[in-house]
Amino acid sequence: MTMMKSGVSITARAHFCAESDPMLSVETIIDDSGLHELIAQWDSLHERISPRLPFTTHLWASIWWQNYRRNNVKAKDFPRLFLLRSESGELVAVAPMVVTQRPGYGPFSAKELQFFGADSNVTEFRGPLCLPEHTPAVVHSISTFLDNADGADWVQWRGLRLQHASTKLPTEIRQTPHLDTTVHILRLPSSWEQLRANLSRNMKQAIRKCYNSLASERIAFQLRIIDKPEDVPAALDRLFTLHAARASVAASIKHPDVFASPVSRSFMLQYCTELARRGALRIFQLVINDEVVATRIGFKFGDELYLYYSGYDPRWGRYSVMTTVVVEAIKWAIDHKFRIVNLSTGADISKARWEPDVISYFGGFSVRKGYRSRALFDMVSRFRERSLRAIVAAFLVAPQLPDKLGLLFAA
Repeated sequence: MTMMKSGVSITARAHFCAESDPMLSVETIIDDSGLHELIAQWDSLHERISPRLPFTTHLWASIWWQNYRRNNVKAKDFPRLFLLRSESGELVAVAPMVVTQRPGYGPFSAKELQFFGADSNVTEFRGPLCLPEHTPAVVHSISTFLDNADGADWVQWRGLRLQHASTKLPTEIRQTPHLDTTVHILRLPSSWEQLRANLSRNMKQAIRKCYNSLASERIAFQLRIIDKPEDVPAALDRLFTLHAARASVAASIKHPDVFASPVSRSFMLQYCTELARRGALRIFQLVINDEVVATRIGFKFGDELYLYYSGYDPRWGRYSVMTTVVVEAIKWAIDHKFRIVNLSTGADISKARWEPDVISYFGGFSVRKGYRSRALFDMVSRFRERSLRAIVAAFLVAPQLPDKLGLLFAA
């Protein structure tokens, strides 16, 4: 991993203890010194935590940093990788974070510590990799470390999963609903028939419709699964085209073109190619008359399948080909003994109709003590609030405007 490389090898260590929380040692790494040993520990921790998200892996963080790091007049990024260990030395949390300095140069810059993933929602989830019971200690330890090390003016927290519904965020965090998110988990039975039997009547009708609409016109389809590295570029090119086509459709639910920028496409090509080399990529394609009319990316982590972004040809929209792709992917997962299909983040009807388990993650801000930091935070917050109101107002007038809400809080 080369994301932490700098001119000088620096590893800072400090020990803090939150009230009623176990003692944790906090390490901060800002270069790649000794990181090869960490890769195995990071991957091992990821394997022990469910749901397993691609965005909290070492591979995602490494490739993301290569593609998205900023170093210009507007903003400059400095990596901060926090490792938290128990008293026995066991790695219990990894927090891949970055100090973003705005403007990039000068004595009046504000410094915000945030998780990797400040992009156009290519990174669907941003947060620490840890078990829910460790979340309060993770927050307290990193906050205390920053207060002592003068690392940033404030922290933008995301992806904080609490152990119980009654558990509250640590008191130092000001919860912000825009930074909250949900993950939707479909737990798989042993057969498709068993899963289908437990679906709602409306969902059963929707599934019948997508298959019957094709059959009634004697249109045959084929499910193709891309999993070889050499096939990834062509498969992604088609997905980018269909994803953009989906974004252009006038509908009640607006889907932004997440992969409009060259950097997002470059990142995805690198990540998917490497994942294919590891045998963990599945790109599902619905093929009709030798043409891919709908597609969705799947990431395989053990017995869990994460369904990522998709796209379809609007000319085939009336056949509900996107629903067909998802159904076929779920059937494939059941046949291959997967335990979970992750329907991805965010709440919408396409997920809710599967009646999945919903896991909530919370976000907010904690501000460093001191007049300067609080003044800078208040100024930036007011700017973001005004921008948010302007975007919402414009969206109500013109629903086809690109979705900039994610960018507002990712920047």
